[in-house]
Amino acid sequence: MSKKLIVFALIGLSITFSCSTDDDIVGTINETFIIGQWQLSSSTKNGTNIDLDTCDLMETYVFNNSNKVSITLHTSNTENVCEEDSKTTYDYTVTGANLTISNNSAFVVSTPENATLVLTSKSSSDTFVNTYRRK
Repeated sequence: MSKKLIVFALIGLSITFSCSTDDDIVGTINETFIIGQWQLSSSTKNGTNIDLDTCDLMETYVFNNSNKVSITLHTSNTENVCEEDSKTTYDYTVTGANLTISNNSAFVVSTPENATLVLTSKSSSDTFVNTYRRK
C-alpha cells in the first residue's frame, strides 16, 4: 500500500470511526495548547511505524483560537516535487482528552512533551497514531 494511501486511509478511518480513551492519556487537554501550527513527524498503524515520504511529512494542522482547524496535505507531482494537494478548514472542539473535527474525525489527544501533539484514532481493528511537532 502506498504511503499516501495510508495517510488518506488514516483520515478516512478517523472520519468513519470514533475513538475511546486510553489509560495513559491525560484526562483533560488545555484547549489553548493545540492552538498553532503542527507538522506531521511520525505515524504508526497498530504500533508499527509507517514509512512517510517528504510530502507526507509536510502535512500540517493549524488550529486557531476561533475553533477552526486548517488541514493541508501534499503530494508529489510528475517531477517528484511536493506540492499542496488539498487545504481544508473545519470547526473543532476539545472535550477532556478528545478532539473532534467537524468532518467527523475523532481523536484522543495526548501531549507527552510540550512541543508534541499526538492524535490517536481507532477503528474496530486498527489503531493509528500520528505525532506532530509544533512549527
